[in-house]
Amino acid sequence: MRVQLKIVAGELVPGVENVELDLEGGATVREFIELCANRCGGALPSENLFKLMYPLFDGKPVTLDSALTQDGTLHICRIAMGG
Repeated sequence: MRVQLKIVAGELVPGVENVELDLEGGATVREFIELCANRCGGALPSENLFKLMYPLFDGKPVTLDSALTQDGTLHICRIAMGG
């Protein structure tokens, strides 16, 4: 399976912007982000940064614990903060 990662908010995963990797089905969104960071030499997100992520898979909201089971594109956006 081939999944593409697009980081919309670069401060969430420094050093990682656009990555495309072959992946075995069943990896979670969180595991895929960590794998991309490791492969690109980027910084692994802290738990605080994971809390700010709003993942979309092929345009549909998913959670960090959602399993990736098909080809597609994962966008990582930042949760909008208000005040």
